[in-house]
Amino acid sequence: METRPAATALAAGALLLLALVLSACGERGGEASTSGGLGDGISMMEDRAAPRSGGEADMPSSGGGELAAAQTGASDELSAVGDFDRKIVKTAELGVRAERVRDAAASAQRIVADFGGSVLSSRVEGDGPVSAALVLVVPSPEFEAALDELRGLGQEVTTDTVRGEDVTEEFVDLESRERNLLAAEASLLELYDRAQSVNAALAIERELANIRGQIEQVQGRIQYLEDRTASSRISLSIEPVARPAPEPPAWSPARVVARSWDASLAVLQALATVVLSALVFGWWLVPVLVAGFVWWRRRALRSVRP
Repeated sequence: METRPAATALAAGALLLLALVLSACGERGGEASTSGGLGDGISMMEDRAAPRSGGEADMPSSGGGELAAAQTGASDELSAVGDFDRKIVKTAELGVRAERVRDAAASAQRIVADFGGSVLSSRVEGDGPVSAALVLVVPSPEFEAALDELRGLGQEVTTDTVRGEDVTEEFVDLESRERNLLAAEASLLELYDRAQSVNAALAIERELANIRGQIEQVQGRIQYLEDRTASSRISLSIEPVARPAPEPPAWSPARVVARSWDASLAVLQALATVVLSALVFGWWLVPVLVAGFVWWRRRALRSVRP
C-alpha cells in the first residue's frame, strides 16, 4: 500500500517534465518560423530593390532621414534666397530739353559706357530744331546712378517715369519645373537602358523628345528673365529748348504796307468770286437776254420805217 503513492508521485513528476520540454520546443519552433518569415520578407525586398539600385549596396535606414534633412535644408535655403534676392525687371522713360541736342546725345552714350552699359538704338533727326531718341541698357545695380547722370544732360526734365516688374515668383516656378523635368528625363533614360522591346524603346524615345522640348523652353525663359533682370533699359528723348517768339514792334511802316496789300488782294478776290459765281450761275439767262435783244431790235427797226 505504501508503494502506490510513491509510484503516483513519480508518474506526475514525469508528466510535468514532459510538458515543460514540449513547451520549450514549441517556443523555439515559433521563433524559428518567425525569423524565417522575416528573412524571407527581407530577401523579397532586396530582390525588388536590386533592379532599381543597379547592384549597389543598400543604404542604412538612417540615410533616408539624412537625405530628408538635407532636402529640407536646401528648400529652406532656396526660400531664404528667394526672400532677399528678388528678380526685378526695371525700365525707365526719361525726357529732357537741351540747348545742343546732338552734344547731349553724345554725352548720354558716354555716360552709359562709363557705367558698363550699351546703346541699343540711337536716332538724331531734324534740319532746324533737332531731336534725339535713344534706347540705353545699363547693369541693374547701376540703374539709379545712371538715371541721375542722364537727368543732368538738359536744362529741363520733361518726362521721368520708372517702372519695375517683380518676376521672382515666375523665376522660382520655372526653376522648380526645370528640376522636375530633368528628374523625369533621368528616369526615362534609365527605363530606356532597361527596355526589353523595340516598341517600348520607341515609346520612351517619344516621351524623351517631349520632355527635352519642355526643358529647352523652360531654360530659354529662365535665361531671358536672367538677362532682363541683370540689365535695365532706359528710353531717353532729347528735345531742343523752346524759345519764345520775339514780340513785334508797336508800329511798323512795313507791317502797315503788308497789311494793306493783303487787304486789297482780299477785296479783289471777293470781287472776282462774285463775278465768276454770277457768270457760272446765270448761264441760263443768256438765251433769254439774246431773245429779248433780238425782239427789241426788230421793234426798233419797224418804228424807224415810214
